[in-house]
This record gives sequence, structure tokens and C-alpha cells, in this order.
Amino acid sequence: MDTIELLNINLNFNKKPVLNNFSLTFSNNDKILISGNSGKGKSTLIKILLGFQQFESGTYKINSRAIEEYNIFEVRKMFAYVDQEISLRKISAKQYLQEISKFSGNSFNGVLDEQLCEYFEFDLNLLDKDIQKLSGGEKQRLAIIISIMLKRPFFLLDEITSALDKNLKEKTVSYFSSCSEGVIAISHDEVWLKNSNFKKVIL
Repeated sequence: MDTIELLNINLNFNKKPVLNNFSLTFSNNDKILISGNSGKGKSTLIKILLGFQQFESGTYKINSRAIEEYNIFEVRKMFAYVDQEISLRKISAKQYLQEISKFSGNSFNGVLDEQLCEYFEFDLNLLDKDIQKLSGGEKQRLAIIISIMLKRPFFLLDEITSALDKNLKEKTVSYFSSCSEGVIAISHDEVWLKNSNFKKVIL
């Protein structure tokens, strides 16, 4: 069981507080939904967890060890991160999958699971298409499927259903609310908010 702790985190931008004595502890199986108005630090929180954003005071621990004791690349291997904006260069989706499979530490072999594609209604014929020409919803579903196939203990999900229709939103929330991994999701969408499996944290 992995446990991640953020204790009394403080961060200011331009002398304005973004996170003020913020604390959060979560483990495998925990489902947490972060919501709040724009500029309240939701995406910044994910950047802190991934080691891309430094904070001014507080403590970040994994399994009771301060983050400074970890190689940051080892920390990032614990998270499967899906962003709202998926910006990719001009290659086919199939080539993109092969590139991901070559990254050190990834268990993904470059081949999509057909059952996941069926569940998220992703057409495998799209893999031969220029990835930049996929719709926003197609890109989001592809990123979601890849994140699951990385088999990491925690998901970090930042507005990942913004381009999906209601049916696919419900299927996506249902999947992540019942998966065995720990989940931190950012969303203000009602489909996420009404799911009782998620503990709600408002920034």
C-alpha cells in the first residue's frame, strides 16, 4: 500500500496565495475529486505531485519519506497523468503508441487493449490517422486508455472528460470510481460531482 501526503503546503503567485496550509493524504484505492473556481490551484496541485512545481513551505511525502529523498523520475513513475489539453506533434496515433512503449519504465507494449477500446468507444482504425486530426474527444479517450495500460498505482486526471458526450463521461467516471488504483481527478462537471465514490475537496 502506497501513501502520499501533502502537509501544510503553501504557495503564492505574485504575492497572492494559491495554496494556503493545504494538506491531503491519499493511498491506493482512494478516490478524490478536486473542484473549485479557476485560479484556486487545482492544476498547480498536480504539478506539485509530479515535481514540476516547487512550493514555499510544507512537506511532500511518499510512504513517510520526504520527496527530497526520492529521485523525481521514480516519483513520476507512480502516476499516470492525463491532461485536458493533449498537444501532440504530427505523427500517426500508431507511431505515438510506439514512442510511448519505448520510454524507460513503461510497461505499455504499444498495442491498445481491445476491451478498453470497446468500453471507451475508441475505433482502432483511428490509429492510422494523423493524431493531430483526431477530435478532442478521440484524443481524450486515447489518452485515457494509454494511462490505464501504463499500470501505475495512481491516476492524476485533469478535466479529462471535457470533450466527451454525457454517455462517455458517465462511463469514464464509472471506470475510475471503481478501479483499484488511487485517483485524484480535477473536474467541475456534474457527472463527477454526483459520484458518491469520490471524496470531494474544494479549493
